[in-house]
Amino acid sequence: MHARYGNAEKFLNTFNPDMQVMAARYTERAYFGTAPTLETVCDGYGEQTAIVWNCILLENINLFAGVKDKMPVNRQQELSRLILAEYPYLKVTELLLFYHRLKCGRYGRFYGMVDALFIASALVQFTDERRTEIKRYEAARKKVEEKPEKESSGGITYQEYLLLKEKQQKQNNHG
Repeated sequence: MHARYGNAEKFLNTFNPDMQVMAARYTERAYFGTAPTLETVCDGYGEQTAIVWNCILLENINLFAGVKDKMPVNRQQELSRLILAEYPYLKVTELLLFYHRLKCGRYGRFYGMVDALFIASALVQFTDERRTEIKRYEAARKKVEEKPEKESSGGITYQEYLLLKEKQQKQNNHG
């Protein structure tokens, strides 16, 4: 982690809320890229850094939502700990994608306050979407990998050409 992203502060600066749009623009990379999982962040920088990182994203939601009652810091910290416990396998880019979609209203809207339980429920929806999207990407990749060379080029391979040429020569010599 330190070799790749530097110290914890540099990590927090690299995966800041502004990266949400990039995660949304490149969803396949968000899912399959080399960004660390929450568990890896905890291992590399400690659990507190992972909590602080998620709290930064939650505060970004607080500022974005435009509701009267904001989520207090202690609730942000508790929700962050719950996310770490339930979703240690999520990459930070996947969470950036989740928060982007949350801000876009994909999971509904906040009514009067930024609600921790609403965000937790939206994250359940996101992980369902994630599972479906990952299967779709993997199926598409598999289809491309399995496609025979002659189908993709519309012609025949050089080996097939040589075999046909040899067969024609034999027929010409015997015919």
